[in-house]
Amino acid sequence: MDYLLQVFKGLANEKRLKILETLMENGELSLEEIAGKLKIPYATCCRHLKFLERVYLVNSRTKKGEAFYSLNLPKDHPYNKLIFQLIETRKSRRAKR
Repeated sequence: MDYLLQVFKGLANEKRLKILETLMENGELSLEEIAGKLKIPYATCCRHLKFLERVYLVNSRTKKGEAFYSLNLPKDHPYNKLIFQLIETRKSRRAKR
C-alpha cells in the first residue's frame, strides 16, 4: 500500500495521535512510560507503536530488554516534519480552548 496512505491511516486513530504528542513533549520514552502516561494497556500501546514504526513515524531501540520509542525525524521521510508540525498546531489549538 502507498506510504502516504498508510501514514494517514496511522494518524486517523486518536490513541496514535496521543502517542505522538506524548513523544513530542517528552522525547524518548519506554513502552511502559508511554502506556502509563496515556493510561492504556501495554498491549494496546505496543500495537499502536508498532503501527507507527511501520509507517516510519517513530523509531524504536531496545536497551537491556526494554523497548524505547522516539519520533522519527529522518531525511528519508520528508512528510514527517510536516506531520509533526500539524500535530503540534492541533495540540496548541486544543490548549487555547
